[in-house]
Amino acid sequence: MYKVFSCKFLLFIAFFGEVFGHDFSHCVTYYSEATSAVANSRSVSIKTSAGDLALIFSPTPLEGIKIIKADPFVGLYLVQSKKTRYSYHFKPIDSYVKNIELSGIALKYSKKGQILKTQKGFTHYAEFSSPIPRNGIIGNICYQIYGIGVGGKYFIDKKYLDRFLKEKSAYYGDIGIRVIQKDKYILVNQVDPFFQDNPFLKADVILSINNKSIHSYEEFEWIVSNLPYRKPARIELIRNGQKQKIDVVVDRHYGGFLLPDTFLERFGISFDESLNITDIDQDSKNSLDLRVGDRLIWINDKPILKDTDNSIEKVNDSLRTALSDAGINKNIEVLIMRNGLELRIKLQEN
Repeated sequence: MYKVFSCKFLLFIAFFGEVFGHDFSHCVTYYSEATSAVANSRSVSIKTSAGDLALIFSPTPLEGIKIIKADPFVGLYLVQSKKTRYSYHFKPIDSYVKNIELSGIALKYSKKGQILKTQKGFTHYAEFSSPIPRNGIIGNICYQIYGIGVGGKYFIDKKYLDRFLKEKSAYYGDIGIRVIQKDKYILVNQVDPFFQDNPFLKADVILSINNKSIHSYEEFEWIVSNLPYRKPARIELIRNGQKQKIDVVVDRHYGGFLLPDTFLERFGISFDESLNITDIDQDSKNSLDLRVGDRLIWINDKPILKDTDNSIEKVNDSLRTALSDAGINKNIEVLIMRNGLELRIKLQEN
């Protein structure tokens, strides 16, 4: 009798929830006891095989707290935090979850909605139908969650959170190119001139990497990012209408995603929106004759910036393009302004 009653009771609760909507107020209470105040936000306690870990998303590097593991490329950090009463399990997004009512939960906050999209790239986040505060969670059962909010209606889902938790350090593979997608084709758009023995040309069509077919930008990004460091990768491509295979030794990304990506990060060089050098990391191997305070003006007698470059992302893209175009010809001469004087410096030559 007890089992029959229990089944009927659970069916009634499920029916009640579908008809009248779920009450997520208890999940708000759970959130307050499964998170901690950290850096003007909340760290989320995650249950793992290594024990409970305090996870936080921040689009800018965290300061003033003890960081256990950092990945500034995607803004994920494990931090030292006080022990919480509760913690969360991550769950994958399946077809069932996409069709049920969930809620975005944060401190004294609950907004019902549904998952609209899963995550398709490291910064192409999953989407919810209602806003989610940064480091809020998406769930329908208090201790099970489907992602962590990054702000707006967007969140990081399990696939990408799992990668961060699994990796020992912030590593993303690089084969020396930046690509764009046109229809179903992945085209080389920019070629890193400082990538050792870079074999690519602009407009190469990437067909496969290590025999894995590439059909979208997201597939390219995921596969390349997970290639092992300093190991060979075989790339099948189309160049000038002909198929060919080339081999490349995998390097690592020095910038990208939430970090600047100009091809000069490998030398530890940082820029502002006017291409003034704001910092040079002394721990990086800087073999270029550039200094803090220099302003880049031209590359190979062509201006770097366009009138439409009104954001740091567009500035970075224009600098990558200028370096790529010059680098393909194995000749990069930069005009800089230094202490009021114009100087020409060779970054690469035949």
